[in-house]
Amino acid sequence: MTEEWCCEKLENLKIKENRLSTLEEIRGRLNETPNLASKVTNRLLTSPEIYDCLEVEDDEAPVDASADPMNLVSDILSICMSNLSLRQNDLPKLLDRALQHKRPRIRALALNAILKELENQISDDNMGDAISDDLLRHLLRALQEPETQLGSPALKILTIVLEDHLEKPFIKDTFLEALKGSEVVKCRLYELAVNLSKGSAATLEKVGFVLDHALSELDNDDVLLQVNILEILASLAEQNHGITFLEKQQVFDVISKKVELIEQNPLDRLLVPGIMKFFGKISSIQPQKIITGYPRMIQCLFECLHSGDVSLLPAAFDTLANLCQSQQGVVLLEEHYSNDVKESLEDYSSYLRNLPSELKNRAFSSLEIIFTFDEPVSNNVSDILRKWFGHLNGGEKHMQFLMDFCRNPFPDIKISTLNLIGAACLYPWGIETLKNTAGFLEYLLDRKIEFDKEAKYAKYCVIKILAESCAFDVETNNQLRTYVNEGPYYVQSIMDVAVEGN
Repeated sequence: MTEEWCCEKLENLKIKENRLSTLEEIRGRLNETPNLASKVTNRLLTSPEIYDCLEVEDDEAPVDASADPMNLVSDILSICMSNLSLRQNDLPKLLDRALQHKRPRIRALALNAILKELENQISDDNMGDAISDDLLRHLLRALQEPETQLGSPALKILTIVLEDHLEKPFIKDTFLEALKGSEVVKCRLYELAVNLSKGSAATLEKVGFVLDHALSELDNDDVLLQVNILEILASLAEQNHGITFLEKQQVFDVISKKVELIEQNPLDRLLVPGIMKFFGKISSIQPQKIITGYPRMIQCLFECLHSGDVSLLPAAFDTLANLCQSQQGVVLLEEHYSNDVKESLEDYSSYLRNLPSELKNRAFSSLEIIFTFDEPVSNNVSDILRKWFGHLNGGEKHMQFLMDFCRNPFPDIKISTLNLIGAACLYPWGIETLKNTAGFLEYLLDRKIEFDKEAKYAKYCVIKILAESCAFDVETNNQLRTYVNEGPYYVQSIMDVAVEGN
């Protein structure tokens, strides 16, 4: 495609009757030669004739989607934008027409092109310098658009590039204006501020006024808004300077007080799942602060686990898993809430039998997290987990109740169960419990009873753990190692079966 050919086609677009065929021709040529000279793609991106093709009334829109000017123009612009570089000086000019277009879909194309280029250059620490003030203004406007297809990419781009520009007065002015916007826009801004703040204490200080505004909304009557803000703020606690900020603002005390006074304001009960997630996420990083510092919160968690309320159980399952993500969390829970943990795990045993499948899987998943650690576990923690598994197991020294779930016809339940068994078998007591379960080892080694691919792999993972242990006699250990060597999806041939029969 030469520049002369391109100019000829753009002239053709001025004739309304020629537009569809010409757009199809341009798109076809671009698909054949995507790596075009920048003069050609730049000409197309800034061409009024291309954008004029989008001025079609709804009643003029064609029935055939492939012949829709919107789809054709979108494809053309998308291919041209894929050849752009963030470091070219004329980038704002090239994207200006698209970024200011009245149709959100066209504006979204430009935003996604910028985001894709940023993600391709993510290792470049100076990419923020490549974004001009004009482009920043476009991005900040998109952040405040009601459409998710605009706000979402703008949020991701600004998270990557904005830190180096926070000193500029127009940034703060735009933030202050956005804080007067809708709840959707404000939550996007709060999320952006949190994302930036995680970088350093200095950055947090620069956007502190946005975070202060978010915290002030926790006294809002809008429960859904409060839940969204809690979820956004929770990730701030991933950094020490973030936790310091939240403590200084007395956020933990304010939220804990809401739980204590929940009987006086029944609407706040809707906040409980969000509050649990907030404290749960923080406790996975700072278990001692939450488990010993906010006993009412922990008690609220156990009340939810005991309630059987299906609207609260998903958040409660996840929060208990978060509390147990560190060995310190396990020790502290056993030390301060031993009876509550016992009752909760006994409730789990009942829930696994009676809840709908989706919640059963959620419960299994949280149990798997509770019994799994990346680092070697101390003898003390192993003993606590053995005790907890006993609560789950009704005090029995076998896994019969889990074997029953393995025979469940639904693959998702079977896979969740096998994952939990694999977590328990990371400990000597878990393997011993499995050995004490009549027929369980034979079930695991039998390839003929499993047809689902993921279930086969989950079973293989359990057998691999068993094969690496020293808990079995020589013959059994050879069977386990043979299974592992053959792989998860091995199918016995007819000849092998015949030899075995003889």
